[in-house]
Amino acid sequence: MSVSLTASQRQIQTLAPQMRQGLDILQAPAMALRELVRREAERNPLLKVEEPSAPSIDAARAEWSADGAYGGAAGVRDSAGGAGDHDSVGGAGDHDSVGGDAEPSDAQAGSPDWAGNFSSLGADGADDLYADGGNNEYNPDLDERRQFFFDSLPALESLQEHIARQLDEADISPRERQVAEQVAGSLDDSGYLRTPPEEIAQGCFASMEEVDRAIALIQGFTPSGICARSLRECLLLQLRADGDDRSPGVAAALRVCSSDAAFEAMAARKFGEVARLAGVTAEDAEKALSAVAALDPRPGRRYAAERTAFVRAEIVVTRDVETGGWNVSLDEGELPRVSLSRRWLRRRDFLKKAPPSGENPAAAAARREERRWLDANIRAGEALVFNLDQRRRTLLAISRAIVARQADFFARGPDFLRPMSMAEIAEALGLNESTVSRAVAGKWMRSPRGLHELRSFFGGGVRTEGGGETSVEAVKRRLKAMVDAEDPSEPLSDLAIAKRFADEGVVLARRTVAKYRESLKIPSSSSRRR
Repeated sequence: MSVSLTASQRQIQTLAPQMRQGLDILQAPAMALRELVRREAERNPLLKVEEPSAPSIDAARAEWSADGAYGGAAGVRDSAGGAGDHDSVGGAGDHDSVGGDAEPSDAQAGSPDWAGNFSSLGADGADDLYADGGNNEYNPDLDERRQFFFDSLPALESLQEHIARQLDEADISPRERQVAEQVAGSLDDSGYLRTPPEEIAQGCFASMEEVDRAIALIQGFTPSGICARSLRECLLLQLRADGDDRSPGVAAALRVCSSDAAFEAMAARKFGEVARLAGVTAEDAEKALSAVAALDPRPGRRYAAERTAFVRAEIVVTRDVETGGWNVSLDEGELPRVSLSRRWLRRRDFLKKAPPSGENPAAAAARREERRWLDANIRAGEALVFNLDQRRRTLLAISRAIVARQADFFARGPDFLRPMSMAEIAEALGLNESTVSRAVAGKWMRSPRGLHELRSFFGGGVRTEGGGETSVEAVKRRLKAMVDAEDPSEPLSDLAIAKRFADEGVVLARRTVAKYRESLKIPSSSSRRR
């Protein structure tokens, strides 16, 4: 073998740092954008960042909680923010017009093709772009109020923290606690132990006996049913937690859940087989089912899955009482305002002037180095301001286009959500489809219909007999309504649901009904029979 060096030429596409920053800013939700701006201000002393006023505790509680695509928690309001730019989008029947500023092109609205032409901001925006001072101003009162706001938010306890508190009260050795902590760290969000005990033993250099004792210890903690390795074991742990004072239904449920065959028969609601396999009467078999139905199959979710996720709605949609259309605005009340320091700009202008006569070489070199440093930071600051402005323009244009095409949804409700693709919005605005995808990522809209994630407005359609289409979300809502209204003793099969949709003019195959039903976490008809 021989080693040699060869030279070759090839062409590759790379993104300039300013373009990568533009894509990051476009994709960042409001909370992440604040952190991104803060990091840029730490790197660039020429930036002046004006933080918004600290929200009050009432405003903090007024933040929307992300409880669903078409509405937040009852009685919860979004925090008030700045009015931002707004415009009216056509009336209830207007799906094609977007009012306000001219629609941005790719070069102005955030597509991968946009250019870094900062002069496009125009002379009118110079006063907003450049401001006196730098980013080293400190307001202790504002900082104290903001810290009070964050300190006032309730700290939610995780499942592992809840177990750790119980381990503190347990009479165990440091070694036993170490193994128990390893077991607790292996629990999933539902409270189940999915990691094989053998792997846990290898991870903490423990014997299988030590791991088994740790599992048994945690299974005795609250909430009942945690650290189970199967659904049947989880239910058994909860049934055994009642102690000796058990009702007839709990006692029968214990016998049923102690048998694999009886448990599977109960899951299939075959009560005759349940009674035979568990050695109980048919009446006790039904009581056992009622007792099991009262248990929690995912006992750990109260510490993880059901945590309220707080989001901020950047887009606000309101009804225009005069025209009947919809006003779309950006709520930028909690986003920092970024500008460039006038002081440093004046310093750069001073350095551009002819050097004084007789300036020594060292001073001339220092002057050139300082000017290069100022030029680099000014360009970076202008790029940040430009990218923030383009994010605002792009998000506003896309939001207006969404509202214009979904006017029936805002006027009449979720059943009138129409099928819409990102390609459709991208074509209407002259953008790249990837630009639309980045712009709507993690962004939320507040309207009289509730709180909506922008991505929830995009989806395919289901064909109707009249040649039109209805949205998948509307079909799922109708499917759920059918199941909720069915007779529990004669639940609707997937085929029967498909026939009902056909009677209503919606063409669905049985397997499509099954797919939608499973996505809604609705059991099969045999499991729903009571």
